[in-house]
Amino acid sequence: MNPNNNKHFNDEALRINRMLKKENDKLRDVIKEVDEYILHYVVYNIDSAEEDRQLGRIQQLIREVL
Repeated sequence: MNPNNNKHFNDEALRINRMLKKENDKLRDVIKEVDEYILHYVVYNIDSAEEDRQLGRIQQLIREVL
């Protein structure tokens, strides 16, 4: 609630919403990547080198989000 119709309050709320949207988008990308990895691993049983590469990519995405 913004009882005083304060512009600063509205600007801060918009800034926070934009920040949260960016974080949610990053998390969505990580979840999608993990989902694709699991699908390919289970369905196609990818080789060890490719598995290591995929796991490294997923770990990097997770670190970026954290």
